[in-house]
Amino acid sequence: MEQAYQCTACDMTFPVLFGIPDFRLRSDKYLTLQQERDKAERLFEKSKELSFNELVEFYYQITDDVPIELSRRYTAYVLNAPFQAGPLIDSLEPNKSTVLLDVGCGSGGLLQAANGIYVATIGVDIALRWLVIAKKRLDEAGVQSTLICADVENLPFKDKSIDHVVANDVLEHVYNINAALKEMSRQLKNNGKLWVSGSNRFFIGPNATTRLWGIGLFPKGIRTWLLVKIRGIDSLRYIHLISPLRIRKMLLGHFSLLNAGPKKVILSSTKNYPFQDRILISIYQKLTTFGPLRHLLFLLGPAFEMTFIKNNIKTKDGI
Repeated sequence: MEQAYQCTACDMTFPVLFGIPDFRLRSDKYLTLQQERDKAERLFEKSKELSFNELVEFYYQITDDVPIELSRRYTAYVLNAPFQAGPLIDSLEPNKSTVLLDVGCGSGGLLQAANGIYVATIGVDIALRWLVIAKKRLDEAGVQSTLICADVENLPFKDKSIDHVVANDVLEHVYNINAALKEMSRQLKNNGKLWVSGSNRFFIGPNATTRLWGIGLFPKGIRTWLLVKIRGIDSLRYIHLISPLRIRKMLLGHFSLLNAGPKKVILSSTKNYPFQDRILISIYQKLTTFGPLRHLLFLLGPAFEMTFIKNNIKTKDGI
């Protein structure tokens, strides 16, 4: 243990591992806390000899529940993250006096893209293993950002201390969506902005996680059987299948909706994606620019994005 933080209120000690404070009481749903820390340590040791790109490839080599046919797509998603983050940051209209919190920051692509735009950026993720990868990315890019390992439902920040909170493809993966949204709201200053995105369960095309068409429309039992039969593992076993209208309903009343639409997809290059994905991405990009289709794509397309502003109201319960 390099050093530690002591919580005087709860009399608990939280370690700093690989230069990253670890404030978790639980890990994510895929690994135990010790398994997760062991995997993070393995990645940290490898990060001393591998580049960021090589470290991402190594991660998927040692991750048994990601089939080979999906690892290339996931790798392409990770490598493209800073380019994808550009329109997101622009939509928040930041300035150099605002603070950004990226919840579920993963490999740190948004933090890299936000470099120099905010007065401070903070990346939080429940997966220490991904923060080790993010640290490698930021170090290579010469980016200064604070990385913290914590549960989105129990963030270690003061109330109303953050200007912008981003939850990019995160809500599917939390333990409890309402608790996560409530905690994000607690962090935001009044009139602070919340940007959320996610995959739409009602999309009939290829699901972002499984690449199987219309898989979110099946009942859980049938869905699990199909995934095990086709992929060898139910990769949606810990995923919340969500929709834009559900998330909007959970937030309205405590937030005002600023804008909503199909998620923008910006690629630095399509060469990392399989041929089928390149064709589908190209078609999707064109469709999102066609005005009459935007609302339909928001409701039934593969992915959605929404920007909210926090209302200045007091509440005892809910978000």
